[in-house]
Amino acid sequence: MMHSETQVHLTLHETCHALGLEQHYLIEIVETGMVEPIAERDSGPEDWLFDAGMLALLRRASRLSEELQLDYSATAILVELLEERDQLQRENARLRRQLQRFLHEQE
Repeated sequence: MMHSETQVHLTLHETCHALGLEQHYLIEIVETGMVEPIAERDSGPEDWLFDAGMLALLRRASRLSEELQLDYSATAILVELLEERDQLQRENARLRRQLQRFLHEQE
């Protein structure tokens, strides 16, 4: 049985509404390179589409920026480091599970 994954895309307005952000803040986030909207070359923000999967990242960035009073350039760096840390923690947990299985097989 084949699974077709349906991707949901949100407009700039819909994304801002979902995040409770003003459009100029989301445009600023995009300009940092933190997220890249789906758009034709040379299209303006009104034509941007955002993958619904980006919402968690955008929520995190918005929250960190607000709570730590960071500009979005600093927030972009922080989010990248946090994402990398999260990935390393997941990888570490996976490797620990593999090691435990290996050690149990050796007994």
